[in-house]
Amino acid sequence: MGKKHTENREKNYTQGQIISEFGLSKSFIRKHFPPPRMMKRSRQGSMFPLWTEKQVKKALNSPAAEKYMRQREEEAVEQRREQEIRELLEGYSPDYYISRAQKLSRFFILHVGPTNSGKTFDAVEDLKKNTPGTYLGPLRLLALEMSDKINDAGIPCSMITGEEAIIKENAQIVSSTIELCDFTRHFKTAVIDEAQLIGDPDRGAAWMKAICMVDADVVHICLAPEAANYIVDLITSFGSEYDIQNHERLAPLTYAGTCRGITDIRPGDALICFSRKSVLSTAAQLEKKGFRTSVIYGALPPQARRDEVRKYLSGESNVVVATDAIGLGISLPIARIIFAETSKFDGRQTRQLNVSEVKQIAGRAGRYGLNEYGEVLNFGEHSFIGSYLNAQSRTVKGCCIAFPREALQTDYPLDKLLHIWQNLKHSKLFIREDMQDALILLATVKKLVRKNNRELVFDLITCPVDTKSPELVGYWTQCASSIIKGREIPEPYFGLGSLLACELQYRAWDIHHQLLRRIGREEDCSDEREEICRMIARYMAQNKDQYLRRCRRCGKVLEIGYPFGLCERCYEAGRFFA
Repeated sequence: MGKKHTENREKNYTQGQIISEFGLSKSFIRKHFPPPRMMKRSRQGSMFPLWTEKQVKKALNSPAAEKYMRQREEEAVEQRREQEIRELLEGYSPDYYISRAQKLSRFFILHVGPTNSGKTFDAVEDLKKNTPGTYLGPLRLLALEMSDKINDAGIPCSMITGEEAIIKENAQIVSSTIELCDFTRHFKTAVIDEAQLIGDPDRGAAWMKAICMVDADVVHICLAPEAANYIVDLITSFGSEYDIQNHERLAPLTYAGTCRGITDIRPGDALICFSRKSVLSTAAQLEKKGFRTSVIYGALPPQARRDEVRKYLSGESNVVVATDAIGLGISLPIARIIFAETSKFDGRQTRQLNVSEVKQIAGRAGRYGLNEYGEVLNFGEHSFIGSYLNAQSRTVKGCCIAFPREALQTDYPLDKLLHIWQNLKHSKLFIREDMQDALILLATVKKLVRKNNRELVFDLITCPVDTKSPELVGYWTQCASSIIKGREIPEPYFGLGSLLACELQYRAWDIHHQLLRRIGREEDCSDEREEICRMIARYMAQNKDQYLRRCRRCGKVLEIGYPFGLCERCYEAGRFFA
């Protein structure tokens, strides 16, 4: 009898056994299990609860447990799917592009040197002699400048950027921004400019793709010295032959110390700031002292920037105030570069300039043939600018690869693909294209994404949009939603009532134009753009006092390069929270 009684005795479960055998969590047990039937003492002397088999079975058969297990199964399925996506995306690496490059027969010429060393000039001279060809640069303004020079040499050259296309009949050369490289054509000569940007997380994928896939007999690559070893290794992996041409700076560059204020500024100087507000404020202060200024910053339309460059070249203005947009290839006869600011917001954080950025901007001083040498100065007593001029730039050790469009052919949700791509671990050999802006735009039209329109949505969310501007994101959302629904997209509505409104209106027309181009439509909005640029020219010619930076407490005008929002007097008085 005793043995039979032992065999029929009901089994008891500890919390740990319930978790391990049935996959439940501590929180579920606390919330949905009845009080334990008994307590047992452990060998260490502490007490722990025991549930009977009957209690456990009853809890497991409850609606709450069924719902919990369904959720667990769904989570397991989701985890398996995410792992599959990770494995898929991790399969895309530089090897994919290298395998494409190995199928092309090309000879590379690397022009290695600092700014103002003539490397791009030499490459373009060969391009003009050996057509058909293409020039691929980082900026719209640079693509236009190169197109103008080639046309002036009597060689028909078309210009294509994301914003506009100027097609010349019987064009022998195409000058474009690098993202618009034509991979379907064969060229005799291609020039890829500013190739040290191959590792940039935002745009570097375009350089990687161009170097690997542009179809040309001869490819000239212009680059800063810090990227030379990496690009040589990359070309070697193609099995291609190459030649290196080292370029020295044509006009010496020297550090001339601290600029003590407006009284130290001379005609021929360029002052560097890192925001639109700072540029306009600095220009306003200079104009109050009798200088005639040209201003250059990213939000200005290309035509307006060209007008500002023309004013300086023609002598209508005698000082330039610019952001680091001046650093990539804009050729101006500047005697001295003066850093009014030495930190910038890079889209993620405000940080100090790095060595490469300082060299790129400072190198615009001292135009060969016009200045015997270039000088670099800075506002502020304790600056790193001087030491950075001769410091070693950070070596480029890897490339950036683009989000693989082929992944859109899978059944995985677009947002999952982008999120997992964005969060993959970094490799020592390469970085992945930053898709954060695309994710921000996708969130606004996510409800409209269907399996049969994912490629269209991807084209729309990869349209260049300043996602820090709620106005432009709002306009993009209206346009993209209209396209997905098959409706006509609205025209921009920001007006021309101020300089800021004009800039928004122009950038909105840019979005309008690029979105239409992505669905195969071309609309001429040149009249609207020209009207905006005329209004911007009027605003630029007006008194700029409204843009002066002032102490937010007392309203005193803050000096050029002054880093704080309160003047010294208000700060010393302890009025910190004005």
